Amino acid sequence: MGHPEELAALDLHGVWTTAAELTGTFDPFRFEQRMAAYRLMINNTNPDDRFGADNRRNPLWSLMFQHQWQYRTGRLGASTRQDGRIDPDSPWGYGNYTLCVIPWLAAVVAGVAPALPVADPPTRSRFRYVAGGAVPEELAGAVTDWRAYFTLVSNPGPTDPEPALLALWKAHKTCLDVVVDAITAVDAAPWPELEMTFLRGWCRMVDYLWAAAWPTDFEFMTAHGLDVLPESLLTAPEDVRALPPKVRRNVDNVLKLAVTPNWRYHINLMLWKRIMRTREARDQVLPLLGAVFESRPDNAAERRKLIGYLLRP
Repeated sequence: MGHPEELAALDLHGVWTTAAELTGTFDPFRFEQRMAAYRLMINNTNPDDRFGADNRRNPLWSLMFQHQWQYRTGRLGASTRQDGRIDPDSPWGYGNYTLCVIPWLAAVVAGVAPALPVADPPTRSRFRYVAGGAVPEELAGAVTDWRAYFTLVSNPGPTDPEPALLALWKAHKTCLDVVVDAITAVDAAPWPELEMTFLRGWCRMVDYLWAAAWPTDFEFMTAHGLDVLPESLLTAPEDVRALPPKVRRNVDNVLKLAVTPNWRYHINLMLWKRIMRTREARDQVLPLLGAVFESRPDNAAERRKLIGYLLRP
């Protein structure tokens, strides 16, 4: 299976082309092995070119891009850039684990991926992982939802990508809810508290993306998703102030989400879900989401649209 030609210009290209095929045991505590798992799942879910001849419309691309960002920015552990090992105590690494290993296990059940043993964590951890082949109880529902996704996409079907996208986001959300509970229950140390606040806020921001069935294919990610997150850990407020303007605005919004009271956050998310009920609204997600988080004179029309979609029967 080919890949988009534009991939050659991205840092993702290196691991896409050099990560060894998974054989024997899948060790999810090695960066290149998680990326090899993503590559296999992307390549094996394009029957009859349903996502295009070069697979560019495959909705799994965003998970690979996100993991590359975590690796590039030191969010998977202090030594990951040197030896490829992912710290089992990394909160970002744990979050990605639920969005890599759990989909992988579901892909195995759906006949999309080979039934390889999954390695246990190399050390004790504050997070719960698959051990001895047993999936933690809190992640069992996520395996079911991911199986539904892979069953859908592994068979030839209509070219409309949204059914697959909706199924993916349902499974993604099931994983993310487990991650939120886990990172809330642990001490942030040794990770900077500001970074953990950013992670908690990012989980909430992803809830907004879930409700909108945010596109996650190669084209959308390269156009809108590669220059919005910080390229280093956030340790102090001055780190945020030093970010490029576009990234800083996004990080500020994420940090505000993190400290929004639960009751207000859930009400706001409920209203956003109502706005995103229709395909018409979801097709305008970029300007509408921008209007939710930044009220400016130049997006007054989008804010009026928000009210219109909210009030529509």
